[in-house]
Amino acid sequence: MISTPVASSAPMHALFCLQLALLDVALRGPGFYAGHPRAVLHLVASAAALHLAASLRESRALRYAVAALLALSIVAQAAFFRYFHAPIDDQVALAARRAWPDVRAMILPALPMLAGLVIAVGAIEAAWLARIGPAHPGRAPRLVAAAALAIGLFLGGPAALGTTETRVAHAAVSLALTRDPPPHVGRPTLAPMPSRRARVPNVLLLLTESVRASDYCGDPGEPCLLAPEVAALLPHRVALHELRAASSYTAISLSVLLTGLLQLGSRDPILEAPDLFDLLGATRAGEAHLSTHYWSAHSGTIFERTDVDRAVDSYVSADTMMGHPIDDVEDAIDHGLDRRLADECGARLPQLAPPYFVMAHFSGTHAPYFFDDAAATFTPFQRHVTWSGLDSVHRAYQNAIVEQDRSIARCLRAFLDAQRGAPWVVVLTSDHGEAFGEHKAIHHGQNLYDEQIHVPGLVASGNGALTDDEARAVAAASPEFLTHLDLVPTLLDVVGVLDRIELVGARRRMPGRSLLRPRPAPAALPLTNCSAMWACPINGWGVLAGDRKLTAQPWDAGWKCLSLPGGEHEVPLEACADLVDVSRSAFPTRPNNDPNL
Repeated sequence: MISTPVASSAPMHALFCLQLALLDVALRGPGFYAGHPRAVLHLVASAAALHLAASLRESRALRYAVAALLALSIVAQAAFFRYFHAPIDDQVALAARRAWPDVRAMILPALPMLAGLVIAVGAIEAAWLARIGPAHPGRAPRLVAAAALAIGLFLGGPAALGTTETRVAHAAVSLALTRDPPPHVGRPTLAPMPSRRARVPNVLLLLTESVRASDYCGDPGEPCLLAPEVAALLPHRVALHELRAASSYTAISLSVLLTGLLQLGSRDPILEAPDLFDLLGATRAGEAHLSTHYWSAHSGTIFERTDVDRAVDSYVSADTMMGHPIDDVEDAIDHGLDRRLADECGARLPQLAPPYFVMAHFSGTHAPYFFDDAAATFTPFQRHVTWSGLDSVHRAYQNAIVEQDRSIARCLRAFLDAQRGAPWVVVLTSDHGEAFGEHKAIHHGQNLYDEQIHVPGLVASGNGALTDDEARAVAAASPEFLTHLDLVPTLLDVVGVLDRIELVGARRRMPGRSLLRPRPAPAALPLTNCSAMWACPINGWGVLAGDRKLTAQPWDAGWKCLSLPGGEHEVPLEACADLVDVSRSAFPTRPNNDPNL
């Protein structure tokens, strides 16, 4: 039985029909439609669709279904916009699936609140529908509304330009129908490469998570509140003050750190290239080969390749330490796997025969941040994210860095104790940085501003691992503007194979330069948070050339030119004219999907 609705005014009916169109204009701003006039047809289609929903005499069940769909669309868009300040679309859904271990840890705690919001909004929408009922004869005929809906959907342009309900529906369809590319299996076979060094150093690469340069240690002698133990163990370290990651996502940064390649274009050339484990594993010191080892508090799923465990001489991951695959990054945080990784360092390092390369990959500084609440140095703190409480979230992050410093120091101490006069080199950096409200972002992955890609870096050596000239070159690099792309050539140089003829082809593809040698002026390097191997929720890319950066986000009308010395700040675009030219060859469109002309 169909209930008779209470007659409503035309303004109430019009407001109901326009609610999603108005929401979209509020989120994107009128300027978006000035730049994309066809998208106005999507606004018309949205109003027509809601007119039909309100005008058709249907059952109460259908009315509730419409209200529920509206509530889901509105809450999903509002929650995403609050975190990312961008409209939701199918790109977001695909990115969430690829990064589900990270996303799950953030969504699950918020589910009760989100469910409550959906119920509340759904109740309002249902009451609104019941109130306005069917359209009175003076409103536009249903056939006209149906025609407007069809014209808007077909002529309004891609679904990404549509209003909230269109984008959410498109995201759901894409999530159901799109299949991830199969994982790459197989590695290149490299001929043995004798080192030019009389004694090949043992190398420890310490990789931390989400640590930005502004929250880490500087030069020896300066106060080091957040990482005092590592600083004390390496009093003669060289700090790389201006080191930048090439992305603010772990998966892309890790690929850069292992391959030394720009993460542009199709995935196969990157996956088929030899990585650091292949290159160092082919290194020979006399009759002995340089053994490679990857020990990590992360799950192995952060690699695009599935055979990392077979490419190294020993392999430890969060999954192997837990004895089962972990569901999300929160598992690693909750179980304090950084401490267990330090235990692995202490047990394994004394047993390794030199020369060797160990990559120790820590995770506790990823949100929700691991530390003992009772021993927290920085208070008050909170782990749950609110825009009004970001200072407290930042203090939780700082506490996690202090906690992780103890674990990294234990691993580093075990490495140093195991040397017994052997030459050694230590390199430390982070995969990316972390934001706490800067540029309307929280955590990482949203953009390429410095809080998300300016990372700590340090190099230390001992027992004659480097020549005097090499040590001077590293010291000279301390104030230079560097990137993660420089680290693979540096590590190949450390073990003495950078100049091997077998690596001529691989080196030609690497834009980075060894820190052990005098360096030419930095080249312009395209940066991206979106790659063929890693779907990102919102587009973010740019070009970095020494102390200048070009960048843009989806809501930017054009590129922004940033000067880095003295703190990142915007300067006239003319100062980056050459970087704009480089961007055209790297990116066919700008992040807002306009042609990059």
